[in-house]
Amino acid sequence: MDCYICHRSNWMQEKCLGFLKNLLANYRDVINDEDTFGLLETRGAEQLLARLVREKLPQDVIESMSEHRVKGFRLELDEDPVRTTLTGLWNNEDIRPQVKGLLPAMFDNAQAMPWGEKGEEDVFHARMQELQRTLKLSDQEIDILLVSLANQENILWDPRNRRGTSRASANLFLMAKCLNVKESVVLDLTSSQKPLRRFECFDEDLDVSRRLMPFLCGLSDEPLASSYFTKDKEETLPWSDFADLTMTHGAILKRMLTSGDKPVNILLYGAPGTGKTSFARALVKEIGRVSYSIAQNTNDRGSRTCSSPDFRFGALQVCDGQVEPKESVIIVDEADEMLRGIGGFGGLFMLFGGGSSHTGDKGLLNSVLDTMKTSTIWITNTPAGALDESSRRRFDYSICFAPLNCEQRRRIWKNNVARLKLGRLVSAKQQEEFSALYPVSAGGIAQTLENLDRMKPRKAEVPQLVAQLMKPHCELLGVKLADDKLLPSKDYSLEGLNIQGEVKLERIVEAIRAFQRQRGPRDPDRPRMNLLLSGAPGTGKTEFVKYLGDVLKTKVNVRMGSDLLSMWVGGTEHNIAHAFRQAEAEHAILFLDELDGLVQSRTNAHNSWEVTQVNELLHQMENFDGVMIGATNFIQNLDQAIMRRFTFKLQFDYLDDAGKELFFERMFHCLLSPEAKERLHRIPNLAPGDFRTVRQSLFYYGGEVTNAMRLDALERESAAKAGGAFTPRGKVGF
Repeated sequence: MDCYICHRSNWMQEKCLGFLKNLLANYRDVINDEDTFGLLETRGAEQLLARLVREKLPQDVIESMSEHRVKGFRLELDEDPVRTTLTGLWNNEDIRPQVKGLLPAMFDNAQAMPWGEKGEEDVFHARMQELQRTLKLSDQEIDILLVSLANQENILWDPRNRRGTSRASANLFLMAKCLNVKESVVLDLTSSQKPLRRFECFDEDLDVSRRLMPFLCGLSDEPLASSYFTKDKEETLPWSDFADLTMTHGAILKRMLTSGDKPVNILLYGAPGTGKTSFARALVKEIGRVSYSIAQNTNDRGSRTCSSPDFRFGALQVCDGQVEPKESVIIVDEADEMLRGIGGFGGLFMLFGGGSSHTGDKGLLNSVLDTMKTSTIWITNTPAGALDESSRRRFDYSICFAPLNCEQRRRIWKNNVARLKLGRLVSAKQQEEFSALYPVSAGGIAQTLENLDRMKPRKAEVPQLVAQLMKPHCELLGVKLADDKLLPSKDYSLEGLNIQGEVKLERIVEAIRAFQRQRGPRDPDRPRMNLLLSGAPGTGKTEFVKYLGDVLKTKVNVRMGSDLLSMWVGGTEHNIAHAFRQAEAEHAILFLDELDGLVQSRTNAHNSWEVTQVNELLHQMENFDGVMIGATNFIQNLDQAIMRRFTFKLQFDYLDDAGKELFFERMFHCLLSPEAKERLHRIPNLAPGDFRTVRQSLFYYGGEVTNAMRLDALERESAAKAGGAFTPRGKVGF
């Protein structure tokens, strides 16, 4: 990209002539690139040089160089261009001091021929001044940038012109010579932590970056600051849309952001797509301030997108220096890499392309947090445990954003339907159904509705199209679809179940109904409603929970013990707490299946995390303002402390004789003969689930299915539980 305004800048011309003077004063070797003197090739320069040579150099030297070719050069004053003549003369060591004596007049001549028109505004100079003000660069840093730009624009050259020399090495040499400093000084000023690199003024070759060139060359009318931060102009969601967050955190956040002169740093972290950015912008608008977002992506030499933490830290400091602290809040979105820990190698290794910094420097992060003048909201999807503790301590306030619950998703469906004006296609009832069925992020909902809008469907097509769009999205992200019909089997009934104890299931149902009717402000003395269902597999525990949800018209949130376990330290505790919070927010029954996998006895624990996850569950059960049901096949493995937290403990046992008859007749829709009843009674350890399994296994055989065949299959189910063979006492049916 040629910098047109650079080549018309008198200020740039003066700078480059000064650089060339320093270069020639500091360079004592042979010049291999005659373009080194190209800057002196102006109108009248050939005649001036010819006169100076004849006046200043010995006549015999001139005659000798004119008659004989020495090292490939023959002096032809009236024919050769200035650059050729000066290079040939310079490379004659015997007269080099005298050749240097010719240069002041040549420089004066070049300076007398300005690049720009007289009285013309020097746009390039103005842009460099804006760059220096915005990034707070020193004069020496500006000069380093100018030498690099002059080299890119073929105004200055490396006189060595050596093959095999890297671009970065050539630039480094040229900068040091042109500025009359040691290379170590340039290395320091262009290191990864110094402004020129942090603000991405240079690429890895020490060439002016592609990101900066459009501004410097006049191809962009945007102010330089827009490369580092932007004023947020998008419409924000209403503050009332964040009902749960505003009630819990709204008042304290407003007070912190508007009280006193000291800036605050707020961290919003947690699952992606949970509305952290929207909440941040709505909060800033709510307190009557302007939000500014730090730039995320820039283009490197390979035209790829990158987001260097060093650059973003620099951009943050640029923004902090440009905005009015009492009227602004800065938002650093997608700050994961900035917050995650110590970054790359930096220094010389980075300079010559040995690597790149992909994670933030802890020291730099802490320094920025301690020196900011403007309140800042940091947004990350990184778990809190992955952030360095010393960095976490510097945040004044933090909010963990858990995956969206059903009610939050419903509001997002509603807002996006309104935004896209799709109310005629997607009814409020459908929005509620979709929010329950598809547990996706806000972005997934918006994307689905935008695609739906583009397809211009008929109203009748909407449910099918939403399913076709949502299911692949959920599969791609590993999101489980919610059960759209978490209903009990048609043949399920409380009648026939074998529950140990005097309390009937019907009374348990009424007790839960009474508990739900009393819902109101949290009362610490209100008895909890936690149920423990224990017993062998298939005895009806899960079906009872489904039955409860159906008869009480209450959503059931099912969480397997294995779903809540996490490989990260503290992750399981976080998942447990989130499961309870979500159920409470949705007024749902929380059903923890396979509870024994989550809370085995602490007396057998070998690791501290085994104890802490039990403690977390006990704490949540103690403070839960809803209905929680746990189910286990191995009650003997549960921690004893958890047993005291259950209001009702129901043991589901194998069916008694009456129960066996009832489930046989209900599942198979037939009556039993006295002989068949007697045979059924002799089959031990039968559960309601066994009858369903047998019905499913015989369904596809076709033809007539007799009671004898059903009894045979039930005997095999019973034998499988005992790990042995059951000896049939009746005729084998098949």
